[in-house]
Amino acid sequence: MSKGISTHRAWAKKHFRGFENILMPSFSPDLAGLDEAGIRLDVRQSISHGFFSAFAVPLGLSREERREYFRIAVDEAGDKIAVSSVVMEPTPEMQYALIEDAGDMGLKHLLIHPFPTFQAQSEDELYEFYRDRIERTNLAVCLWATDGMQFRNLHPSNVALDVYDRLADLPNVIAIKLMTTLDLPVIYQICERLKDRLLIGGVNLGIAPLLVKHYGMQWSGAWTQEALQSPQQRFAVDYLELLLAGRDDEAIELYWKIKPAYGALFALMSPMLPKGVHPFTHLKYYQWCVGGNGGLMREADDPAERVFPVTAAEREHVKAAYRSIGIEPCADDVESFIVGRAAYQNGVRAANMPVKHNYSST
Repeated sequence: MSKGISTHRAWAKKHFRGFENILMPSFSPDLAGLDEAGIRLDVRQSISHGFFSAFAVPLGLSREERREYFRIAVDEAGDKIAVSSVVMEPTPEMQYALIEDAGDMGLKHLLIHPFPTFQAQSEDELYEFYRDRIERTNLAVCLWATDGMQFRNLHPSNVALDVYDRLADLPNVIAIKLMTTLDLPVIYQICERLKDRLLIGGVNLGIAPLLVKHYGMQWSGAWTQEALQSPQQRFAVDYLELLLAGRDDEAIELYWKIKPAYGALFALMSPMLPKGVHPFTHLKYYQWCVGGNGGLMREADDPAERVFPVTAAEREHVKAAYRSIGIEPCADDVESFIVGRAAYQNGVRAANMPVKHNYSST
């Protein structure tokens, strides 16, 4: 076991440094299949932003499409960026299939977390859920400490800390992601208990100086750092690099520069997240504004994966946020976002799309 621990954690210590962003599928304009050019464009963008990993969300895909999506992303990534994904499917069979696909297609690590409706009646039951899935893969595994109600029966913070403590002894568990909205006392407990075994990944940039200085934080993911930077102006990436270099005053000065856009991101998304809604199309729009592919997402049956349009007011909110930190968002017509930048550059127009949408150029 010590050899396994050394192998996985030595790899993580070297490669888990910086930011991991979110990569989402791009679809053909009729949403009938994948847009390989669009996916490759977004992987190249992730590299240009300076991220160490792209977290490939397999949203709205059949298993065959998911394997192809992973293959395309890994092929484009090469040795320039890691590709990871999430195991949080509704059934054990679907979870096992995703774990298998991730290994087959060459992903580097996985975040494993129970589906939102899963309710563990005891810490032992939750531990066995995790252990079963973690031991099915040779990939490195991240845990996710998030608030909510799912495990409130096990701990008032919703974080089953004793379970994570046990999981940290498994050889391929290498990191833990801290949800932005966690209470500070449970963040403190997690860090104190796990700092010597797992890499702490905080999403809240405001407490990053404390986590870097006292708990060795060196990575953050997966979220939309593109809301705070462009490939030409890597403000978020530079902020963390300054902290890791011990240049705290410069880092905090940069934090105040990007704070207006950071606040705007939370203002846009905070009403959605408590409802179990992940604003996937909004994330796509942020990425498109600084060179990403964009494109519409497929509708999903699962309420947790519902896709909502980005309204005209929200699009202006996003663009104003970029301008508030000195980044000029792309001036392309919103039609480029609707069909996807790669398809738009190849002559596809919204009028030719067989799917309905709620966008206009105004």
